[in-house]
Amino acid sequence: MHKKVLLTLVACLLLSGCGKQAEPVTEEPVQPAEPWRGAYIGFLEDLCQREKELRDTDRPDYDPNNVDLEIGEVSGQYVLYDIDQDAAPELLIRYGLGEAGYHTTVYGYRDGTVTELGDISTGHTSFYTWPGENGLAYDWGHMGGHFIDKITLGNGELAQTEFFQEGTEAPVQIYTAAEDVIPGSRYLRETPTTVQLPELSPLTLPIQDYGKVPLDEPLDPERDDVAQAAIREVLENEGPFYAVTADGFGGDAGETTLEAYLQPGGITEYADQPLSMTKLAWVDTDRDGQRECLLWVERAQGDPYGGAYIVVLSEQSGTVYGYCLNYTDSTEVLEDGVFRDTYAEGDSWGEMRLSFQENQCYLYTATEDSTAPTVTWEIP
Repeated sequence: MHKKVLLTLVACLLLSGCGKQAEPVTEEPVQPAEPWRGAYIGFLEDLCQREKELRDTDRPDYDPNNVDLEIGEVSGQYVLYDIDQDAAPELLIRYGLGEAGYHTTVYGYRDGTVTELGDISTGHTSFYTWPGENGLAYDWGHMGGHFIDKITLGNGELAQTEFFQEGTEAPVQIYTAAEDVIPGSRYLRETPTTVQLPELSPLTLPIQDYGKVPLDEPLDPERDDVAQAAIREVLENEGPFYAVTADGFGGDAGETTLEAYLQPGGITEYADQPLSMTKLAWVDTDRDGQRECLLWVERAQGDPYGGAYIVVLSEQSGTVYGYCLNYTDSTEVLEDGVFRDTYAEGDSWGEMRLSFQENQCYLYTATEDSTAPTVTWEIP
């Protein structure tokens, strides 16, 4: 029960007398301040409902051979970006399965409703910002060919124009980074439209977060001590925690223990032997004044698949959540909470931050290159 509701109930009991039953108290849901937020949240809720209907194996036309393709056309990956710089971002949802079938539909908030503004093919494509201008960078690269187009939005319509290309005469080995073509540009990292646990539901946290100034709170010793105590119960006494994927590639297990989570089928089903937690670090990942515990998890020596994982343990209102980042062999963690992929030197897609709230979690691109040192790992 939320603390606010609990305190209200207690107050009602005290005022009405111990012998009388208090009237039930309900808490009104907090509505987003700008109307576009509520509209986009409602839009994702509708997509999620359609996905649930497609996943229903009892529907008369259910076909296990086609269901993934059907779902791919109603649910996928999304990002928010204000293309025309009018203070209300557009909602870009990538649909389809596989590079050959990917396409992105651009929606906007117009006249009080979510309106489709256009659809573009996005196989082998990434989106980058176009700072200070009406524009979105469409970065395409495949088999030695590379170009960047500029997508603009005017009068409710999308327009795509050529801006940069290379590899037309001969294939290039390394594509020129979008940041080197468009000064100040940053990679727009997409996130799933839905989360799987505790039941299929829309991932609305990016909408709630949009435009929020990143936190930079000093460490609160009292809160930090409480968080450490709760997390140490997970680490040392097999206390329960709630496991959530951070990137959509695995780690959704719901309520579990560390011992169970490190077994095959916990983080990943693609492991024949238990995984090992080899080191840990205490970092205020979201810079809210309370540290999280980062676990470095490795597969057993000799595992043909190999691979490492980072699990972020976070205490929230007495519950510990674990957010799993997959395929982190080349990832280093910095003291300011940035996760940096060392393979992506010079490209902003390798500078990532994590946002999380209970069962919702997603990665987003850091707003600027970090200069913080790497964290100090401890051997447990």
